[in-house]
Amino acid sequence: MARDTLVSWQTFALFVLFPPAALVALVFFPVTLLVFGWLYYRGKYEAELESDDEQTDVNSTGSAP
Repeated sequence: MARDTLVSWQTFALFVLFPPAALVALVFFPVTLLVFGWLYYRGKYEAELESDDEQTDVNSTGSAP
């Protein structure tokens, strides 16, 4: 049977319905980096707050541990 198209309609449908993994990776890789960066800075900020709270407790009781 002769083919008059470059690809079959099944192949085209799969390409449209399921984008190639490279395109998905191009979208999600920067998003992943942003999430990791946000988690890192949030943890760093919370650690600084805890450190400040501990120093405030030591200063208010007047004795060091």
